[in-house]
Amino acid sequence: MRLYLADLGHNLVTATSDTYPLGVANLAAYAREYAKPKSGLEVSLYRDPQELKAAIDAAVPDVIGFASYAWNHQLALSFADYVKARNPNVVTLMGGPNFPLTEAEQASWMQDMPLIDIHVRGPTYEGERAFLNLINRYIEVGERREGLFEEAIDGSLYVDRKTGEIIRGGEVQRMRDLDEIPSPYLGGFMDKFFHTKLFALMQLARGCPFTCTFCNSSVKSNSKVFRHSFERTKADLDYIVERIDRSSPLCFADDNFGMYVQDEEVADYLGHLMDTYDWPKYIRTTTGKNRGDRIIKVMRKAKGRLPMTSSVQSLNPVVLKNIKRDNISLDTYSEVQKELHDQGMQSYGELILCMPGETKESFMKAVDDLIETGVSRVAAHQLMLLHGAPLANPESRKEFGLRTKHRIVARCLGRYTGDETVVETEEMVVESSDFTFQDYLDTRAFHLLLTIFFYEDNFQEAFQFARDKGVRPYLVVRHMLEHLEKAPKKFRQMITDYLEENQSELFDTREACVEASTRNYDGLISGELGGNLLSKYSMIGRFVLVQEALDFLGASIADLLGDEDREATAMLDAIIGFYRCVMLHVPFRKTLEEAPLWQTEYDIEAWRASDYKRPLSEFRFGQRREIPTEVDQRVKSVLLSRLDSFGEHPSGLGRFTRTMFATDFRRRVGAEAAHEARAS
Repeated sequence: MRLYLADLGHNLVTATSDTYPLGVANLAAYAREYAKPKSGLEVSLYRDPQELKAAIDAAVPDVIGFASYAWNHQLALSFADYVKARNPNVVTLMGGPNFPLTEAEQASWMQDMPLIDIHVRGPTYEGERAFLNLINRYIEVGERREGLFEEAIDGSLYVDRKTGEIIRGGEVQRMRDLDEIPSPYLGGFMDKFFHTKLFALMQLARGCPFTCTFCNSSVKSNSKVFRHSFERTKADLDYIVERIDRSSPLCFADDNFGMYVQDEEVADYLGHLMDTYDWPKYIRTTTGKNRGDRIIKVMRKAKGRLPMTSSVQSLNPVVLKNIKRDNISLDTYSEVQKELHDQGMQSYGELILCMPGETKESFMKAVDDLIETGVSRVAAHQLMLLHGAPLANPESRKEFGLRTKHRIVARCLGRYTGDETVVETEEMVVESSDFTFQDYLDTRAFHLLLTIFFYEDNFQEAFQFARDKGVRPYLVVRHMLEHLEKAPKKFRQMITDYLEENQSELFDTREACVEASTRNYDGLISGELGGNLLSKYSMIGRFVLVQEALDFLGASIADLLGDEDREATAMLDAIIGFYRCVMLHVPFRKTLEEAPLWQTEYDIEAWRASDYKRPLSEFRFGQRREIPTEVDQRVKSVLLSRLDSFGEHPSGLGRFTRTMFATDFRRRVGAEAAHEARAS
């Protein structure tokens, strides 16, 4: 039996799926272990659409399975069409979390996909047992397509093409011991991906005890958490570290990493790997939503290479009730942030726009409150109505007055099997009973400024200086929003372009969005149009219009401080001058080779090293100094590797900067020269 399993990612603009395809790899390992077709089992995995097309052209499979997510669903359907055109008897399967919850919506969903024979529906995020049931049925009926549809299959659904009836198989129980799934790493399924630029992905535990209605992890069947053993996790890590490019990060697919006692043991071993191999240099995951004490322990063991993602989503009690979410208290949250800061670790706060019951005022207050707890940055995601999430159900839309628009999923379009344009779209909430469309635009502009300036301590010195003078960081960014007319012309035009693109990317229907995407295909593929607009424009602000951004930051803080204190003006100028000297920017290949001299009257590096416990005025040199700078060779190597993979256009920069810290994009100040300057 020839079996192809595909978790495809668009890649014509830039690689949109940047991790190994763990989900389908688990299916492959499970099927090879437990399914025993008489003809033998030949399994192949695919991430790149071009590779899958070549494989189909060379040899059509007997069975092909597609993983469906919001960012690759249409791409999967286009390949189902492609393979069926070559052999209508190929059995086409689809699984994944991108599936409606109500039976009426499920029926409509499946009937609109005649090219998909069977929808493999284990419990949320867990399809191995359901998949095995289907493969075993295929074997039992002599590997005949027709025999599959003689009766229901536990864990799967399909449309009876003769009657139009939905045939539903019985429920499949979740796995309590994830080691039941043989390791796709130890089984060799991931070997082909070590030589790509993709990032290694693992999953330690499945399930989420939280019931947030906007998330498709919130369904009841997913509420209990089950794990892999530590021995299995350790074996996978050992296998990976011996084969991977050690500049590559490690990703975990867990919903709440660090929240469980077993995660401490994993973190201990990660610390051992860091000491032995200097890998992983960065860990990307979603940290837990409570048990801050344990998360701190885990982060400490991970030596600062695991940032905490503090996903509160809202601080408004009305919203939290509406979405069935519990957050830890803000006081406890602040204590966690203080401990993280004391340990030299970073954390991120996350909010979501347009949540049911949120207002513009409550959203802005939440940003201010989160910053004051000590987070290193605040992300404000847009509310998407996802298949499989309760908030997307018809009754929830009506109850909260959710009004939506459709847009292209960033960078997720292309032509892969012919002239047809494949476009992924998402349904965004842009207005609610309590949040107007103008509120939406205002907060989008504010969030862009926040993402450019208040990001992973990138401008910490400037914000700390303002704070020392009685001005909170939130007030600086709010001042920028309210005085955009004072921004340098290029920076001001960037904000205007951003807001115009925000509106032009929104459509009333998916069909209108697809039509516009086809019409503007060349511009979207080149990156001139579209993409993740927040990411694209924040990259322009951080790495292209660097000097203009620094001008605006300095002028905004100066406005708030006033011009009566000449020493304050001199110190602020010194901070901005420091940034101009140390910050890397486009074109990177050129600036990576530059080593400018930092000319200063204030030892800003020593001030930062003191954790700002004394005022900057106490760090003034006796006279102006010239101090050499240099790019860290490790950072240079990683940057060059990422540039080769993603390019340095704004869309590409947005892909790889999220697996590096913002301060990685700074030159180091020559320690010996700085020491000599201070000594004299």
